[in-house]
Amino acid sequence: MKRLLSLLLILASLGLNACVPKEAVPAPPPAPKDQAAPPPKAESLQTPKVNRSPEVKLLDREGAGELYQVGDLRVCVMEGTPEEMGFQQGRLLASSIRHMVNEGYLQKSLYARGYTPEYVNEQSERMAKNFPPEYLEEINGIEKGLRAAGEQTIGAKEIRTAATVAEIQHHAPNAPPQCSNFAVFGKWTTDGRLLHGRNLDWNINGSAQDDAVVLVWRPKGGTPFMMPTWAGAIGGVSGMNAKGITIGEMTSSTENESYDGLPLFLIMRRILEKASTLDEAVAIMQAGPRTLGWNFVVGDGKIPDARAMEVDAQTCDVFAPRDARESAATGAWAMEDAVRRTNHPCGETQLRKVAAKYGRELKQDFSDMGVVKELLKSQNTWQRYEWLGRQIEARPGAIDIDEALQLLSNGPVKNDATLHSWVLDPKNEVAYVANAGVNPVVPATETTYTKLDLREWFQ
Repeated sequence: MKRLLSLLLILASLGLNACVPKEAVPAPPPAPKDQAAPPPKAESLQTPKVNRSPEVKLLDREGAGELYQVGDLRVCVMEGTPEEMGFQQGRLLASSIRHMVNEGYLQKSLYARGYTPEYVNEQSERMAKNFPPEYLEEINGIEKGLRAAGEQTIGAKEIRTAATVAEIQHHAPNAPPQCSNFAVFGKWTTDGRLLHGRNLDWNINGSAQDDAVVLVWRPKGGTPFMMPTWAGAIGGVSGMNAKGITIGEMTSSTENESYDGLPLFLIMRRILEKASTLDEAVAIMQAGPRTLGWNFVVGDGKIPDARAMEVDAQTCDVFAPRDARESAATGAWAMEDAVRRTNHPCGETQLRKVAAKYGRELKQDFSDMGVVKELLKSQNTWQRYEWLGRQIEARPGAIDIDEALQLLSNGPVKNDATLHSWVLDPKNEVAYVANAGVNPVVPATETTYTKLDLREWFQ
């Protein structure tokens, strides 16, 4: 016990138990296999504010591209070839891109925190070698659009940096972000359709929300898709396409990392851009090339079904609902008609990599999975995973949009650093999206979720 307490103190000093809300209380562990679990009781949860009938205003137009204000959301719709779509974004969002680069997110999240331009450029260039040619064409289009809007100083290098920022921030001097994802369908939702919920617990003090925008791509001859992100982005960490595919990510740790891969923002975009089925989405992730440690939840509203993926530069472990590898052996438990993840692996392959990484850093032997499980259960990431499972179990046939939003806005899942939060309803081509507040600066779950009807743009 003394050894365990000392290890907990070491882990807490490293910030691995960060972002634990005051109300976070670990749920009871699952009952042994030979003992029936007591019927779960549904907590009374607070419903966040929702704008279901937002006013839609056209703000500007550039060729086939359009910029809208939809309630609290800005929506930039781009259409055409990669270069045409880039040009439309660069011209329509020039002032926000300028702010994001010169004063906002890139400055505050990288350079103001100790990352040198030389280091940032070196790692960004390594990842850029894996950019598909059409993404480079889109970046060039953004630069041309900026020039057309009168912006002469920002160019392709800054846009490239914005596309690789997630990997660069993955390590010191920044702490890893915390995030939560769940996808439910079948027995849990009111009509069996898939609902995918996600909190991006990133950093609300880095001004990313100042330049927040929902980007909608309508590629010539391709599948329309959307991603809540920020101005100047060519990808993001969340999204949905017109084929009913949804995806969200969470940071995870691993000992197998590399900057010589396709960055997070773009491999997620690639899935939304190219996948028509759940199997195709998984295959794109498996093909890589991947970079660092991430968890993903990807859904397909057509079936409906979902998968969790635990990945790093070398491996991609895929988990279906009721997957036998998501078990008590790793302090986890799989569910029927649902998958969920937070910021730790639930499979033994990746969990052993996490243990090996921190074991070396702390000069401790973490080969005993019993010790690893005890440590894991003290962490907020496990508390969120456990709480989500118990709340879903307590709501058979009852989860609708409001219930899904409640799961994101209560208990240990609620976080003071939520940059954006959403529930995606692919069957109806609708998203409910909230961004962190600007003035005052508050987490996304404390602002208003805006209903975004994507049917017209997804045609």
